Amino acid sequence: MKKVNVVCLIAVVAVGALLLSAGTVRAMRMRPPLPFDCTAAEKTADPKTKVSLYTRCLEDGAFYADYQRNEVYFYRGNALFELGLYAEALADYDRFIRATGGHVWALHQRGMTHRALGQYTLALADFDKALASNADATAVLFDRGQLLADMGQYEKALKDLRRADALATEYYPTEASAANALAWLLATCPDPNIRDGREAVSLALKAVRIDKNAENLDTLAAAQARNGDFTSAVETQQAVLDLLRKDQAEQATIEEYLPRLSLYKEGKPYTALRDHKQCQSIMEDSQ
Repeated sequence: MKKVNVVCLIAVVAVGALLLSAGTVRAMRMRPPLPFDCTAAEKTADPKTKVSLYTRCLEDGAFYADYQRNEVYFYRGNALFELGLYAEALADYDRFIRATGGHVWALHQRGMTHRALGQYTLALADFDKALASNADATAVLFDRGQLLADMGQYEKALKDLRRADALATEYYPTEASAANALAWLLATCPDPNIRDGREAVSLALKAVRIDKNAENLDTLAAAQARNGDFTSAVETQQAVLDLLRKDQAEQATIEEYLPRLSLYKEGKPYTALRDHKQCQSIMEDSQ
């Protein structure tokens, strides 16, 4: 699957707020205060500063309760993940999960970290555990679906992404990621039994109506080509390139989209290929 980083970032930003259940939010005013450095870390948006403040807080802070210290490890893990320091983030998530017995969002975030490290089997295990706790956790379904697609388990990926799209439509109608990912799988899957150009176009149009960005338009072009409408595919893919240039995207990003334009001009659809390095990583991880 393509462009997972956007979803990773969404998870980092949102997961801290979701750590507590809705029923405990009202009680937060009664929780004992955190040490100063922890409070300051919560107020800054810069992940590097967060890591520094959370680390100082863990080393020097006086906590009223053990659960506070555990949560700080989780929050520092999120900041480390955002910085791409995955091994360090993993250590913090491990510590939090050991101390608390696991939590759907902590398991989700640890799964994302395993995936970033190329540890696909471990990532899948964490996603499975998270969904055993909350079967309708939309973000987890979405990320497990993407992971399963990367692992070549396309039917399972399709099931997860369909469920994620249905939940997003009901509860997060302004979020296009699930519809876009499902459309991409249906349009570009290496397995012809999974591909469905007509449904892919419908879903891609849905995503574009929500957010007309380059990634969603790129998916729409792939869907149109899979459905045999190469004239529209060429027009849409050209719109992708025009939008990227307008936004002053890096040349390397623009070049990522150019080969598909050439394919559509030749009357050929785009079919995703499994990445050899990913396959090798999965094989090594399972040994």
